[in-house]
Amino acid sequence: MEGREVESFTAVYRRGDVVVPALRESNSLYQSGYGSLLGEEGVLTLNPCETLFLVERGKLSVICEETREVLHFGELLARFIALDRLIWTKYLVYRDLRSKGYVVREGYGLGVDFLLYERGAFGKRPPKYLVYGIWEGEPKRMRRLMEVVRFAEEKGKILKLAVIDRRGEVVYYTLQELELRGESLSGRGVKSRGGGGP
Repeated sequence: MEGREVESFTAVYRRGDVVVPALRESNSLYQSGYGSLLGEEGVLTLNPCETLFLVERGKLSVICEETREVLHFGELLARFIALDRLIWTKYLVYRDLRSKGYVVREGYGLGVDFLLYERGAFGKRPPKYLVYGIWEGEPKRMRRLMEVVRFAEEKGKILKLAVIDRRGEVVYYTLQELELRGESLSGRGVKSRGGGGP
């Protein structure tokens, strides 16, 4: 299911939400790791990153409920930015992870953008990673990063810091808390890995 090709679908933009009304299409997208099923009738709601990704790939056509016109990528992005000024940052990370074959779901809040499943784990095991995206050179308080590291550990997850460079490429770093005892390091370390994926 995960990573399989998705046929082209139609969704409706209504009051800030993107819904896929057809049950067969909803089920197919959901089985591929997209959206949230709402209500007993199984209406699928796509989040902004999922919508932008599918539209950019030519897999989704979004029609505005009010005007009955197709909303293209740029129009959708403008609407989503009006609701969340950080959507472009989130989208670059989401697109990078999805393009590498990962299933990515919305995060818990606290600035944690996404839950990330190991390849092949969607629908079988819970997500292993939390992903927190920032721009290269963007100042972040160490206290804030430590809060997110502790939050990930409380949830039993590994935190991946997704750093977006000036060209829009994403490099991933694993963040864990260090314990300093005397002159040696013990316990958990800080590891980094760039390039090919988390």
